[in-house]
Amino acid sequence: MQPISKPGVTLRKGFSMRPVRRMMGMTATLNFRTKMTDSGISVNFRGTDYPITYPEEAWKAMPADTRRAFKDNLAMAATMHLPLVFESSAASYDSGRPLLEPYFMLNFLKDIPSCTEVDMTDTAEVVRKFFNIEYRFQDQTVVYPSPEPVKSPWRALVGLSFGKDSLLTFAVAREIGLDPEAVYAVEQSMTYEEKHKTQLAIGFKKEFGKELHILKHDTGRLRDYAHLGLPKSELGWALQTTEYALDLVPFEYQYNAKYMFFGNEQSCAAIYVDPAGKWIVNPCYDQSHLWTIHIDQITQAFSGRIVRTGSLIEPLMDMMIQRTLAHRYPEMAKYQMSCFTENEQGKDYWWCHNCAVCAKMYLLCVASGINPEIIGLKQNMLRAESKPFFTLFGGRSNLPYANTDVSIDEQLFAFYAAAKKGAQGALIDEFKESEFYQEAKDREDELFKTFCSLYNPISLPKELRDKVLSIYKEELSTFEL
Repeated sequence: MQPISKPGVTLRKGFSMRPVRRMMGMTATLNFRTKMTDSGISVNFRGTDYPITYPEEAWKAMPADTRRAFKDNLAMAATMHLPLVFESSAASYDSGRPLLEPYFMLNFLKDIPSCTEVDMTDTAEVVRKFFNIEYRFQDQTVVYPSPEPVKSPWRALVGLSFGKDSLLTFAVAREIGLDPEAVYAVEQSMTYEEKHKTQLAIGFKKEFGKELHILKHDTGRLRDYAHLGLPKSELGWALQTTEYALDLVPFEYQYNAKYMFFGNEQSCAAIYVDPAGKWIVNPCYDQSHLWTIHIDQITQAFSGRIVRTGSLIEPLMDMMIQRTLAHRYPEMAKYQMSCFTENEQGKDYWWCHNCAVCAKMYLLCVASGINPEIIGLKQNMLRAESKPFFTLFGGRSNLPYANTDVSIDEQLFAFYAAAKKGAQGALIDEFKESEFYQEAKDREDELFKTFCSLYNPISLPKELRDKVLSIYKEELSTFEL
């Protein structure tokens, strides 16, 4: 049957958003140029190349179609915040439309309330601006990853930052026989982080025979606001874990990976309502257990349905993570670096002893009966000067998680446990004389159950659960207040 045609009828071009955007006062389009190189990919923005570079054997191990899809998807993931921060109307890419575009959009949108909480900007206005951004792609054809699977998969890849979560993840994966390989993505905006972690990696390799595979992704500079010449913002960090999961795909093929693990503990699911009572804030949405399920879908799609992504530490809350690491794996705990070392006190040592993270880790150690020196902390962080670092005493942290009810209860329980174990410090004395002590005593059973229990995991692969939970049950059974 011939299609119906009418004389004089011609096809018109599609509708354009440009007149609308001019009326809204939005600025010019940002242009991104992407290419594959012999050892990775590169994104060009405003005349500067931002490469992601791999060892040749890792890059070549990934199938050709997967490399092309990898380029299209990572280009958007690493740059989609830039129209917001440069107040531009659109982003234009000379590549194909990414398969994962819907994932990126949802991940970014869900993280906006957390970003605006830190940036002290209006959530509704940022959501409006994001909604109005047009993402354009030169080719509307989606390049799909190759169905070619990772060969002979058996081991685990661990995103290792030397924080307590990733160290415990590595230790547990090692104990259950997954021979983990560790990969660390350098964030150049972190002032002294790379220097310290490079030194830690040397000792780690000597002791455990495992090299820390360092991935230098210059695309990370696109969320370095000093580099961009803009005021600092949280926008751009929303997709960090999602982006890392893609970053690690070449290593999956090189090292015959069956699993990819991130250190997403139980408290990553914590949420709170912003001070205005309008928006639900998830401080780390890309690390939440529900989003980890989506990342699992992504890594399966980019590995021929092989690589499962999850968290080995999802069943545990922070205090028991710190205790298990230092108690069961002290030889690994001495490499712990949780501090961001963003100030001058962190220039020469990987604990600055002058931030909320150092204070929290010290408290978690003494609360669980661990000597903080095991993880390298050298100063008493329960001195009077540390009071502003604890939201329990009325402060408000620039780390959104610290403002959740779960975090404040965690501090309440940890101070109570530390006091019962004889910890010393001006803040312990103040706590014991305050109404908080009686509250903790009245809620002792509830708090113990909350922070010293195993939670049912949804991102821990089912075939590994019995082995992993057995380790945690053994550790929990030895802990007493």
